[in-house]
Amino acid sequence: MRYTQYKSRNQYVLFNQNVLSAFCDSIFETTASHVAHICSDAQGRGTVEFFEHEGRELVLKRYHRGGLVGRFVSKTYLFSGLKKARMWQEFELLAQMRDLGLPVPRPIAARCIKTSPLTYQGDVIVERICNARTLAELLCQEALPEKTWEAIGLVIRRFHQHHVDHADLNACNILLNAPGQIYLIDFDKSHIRAAHDHGWCQSNLSRLRRSLQKWKKQQPAFHFESRHWQALERGYQGAQSLPAHASRTAQAVSR
Repeated sequence: MRYTQYKSRNQYVLFNQNVLSAFCDSIFETTASHVAHICSDAQGRGTVEFFEHEGRELVLKRYHRGGLVGRFVSKTYLFSGLKKARMWQEFELLAQMRDLGLPVPRPIAARCIKTSPLTYQGDVIVERICNARTLAELLCQEALPEKTWEAIGLVIRRFHQHHVDHADLNACNILLNAPGQIYLIDFDKSHIRAAHDHGWCQSNLSRLRRSLQKWKKQQPAFHFESRHWQALERGYQGAQSLPAHASRTAQAVSR
């Protein structure tokens, strides 16, 4: 994927040359066709805005702090270099994962705004995965077949085989579209780990299971049972090419 960087006043921008015929700052200020709260197990994570540009359905995410800190400083972060800016890292990680063939949204643009010598704010734009709903939304409405749970486990395994550590793998960050394709989204604070470091694999799966159990407690009609997790494990353990540590990880989470 080809992307380029430029600076305009106090703004630094990355944009995808393979998608945009030209770039202008106004894409970040576009009038959204729909604004939605980010579906998240955490509170205070902000909003995403859906809009159309050059015939493409896009999603604009404005970075907001969550938790206690977010009550006082909602959008501002300490600046320690562009490469460490959260939207910069998420854009570059998405580009790298797309090049690896992993099912993630196509990154379109990222913007880092220096609000002072020591602080910044920012946004990222990705291509919208059309006709898709989160795993949480689907399970509030219907039970999914075990084959779908196995497919979810297989997709997660693919990311782990490429050492992608999703920092917030939960029921809201897994999308399923109409044809049944599965995507992972929201890679804020995520990384590609060293090949010899495997502890994060279990952390990813444990976080997802806690998320599903939390939704089960909050929503009486939430369609998640132990057999569904067992099906996800089967998909995760999957083919013989799965590294041994990853297979052990799925088994450990089930205990």
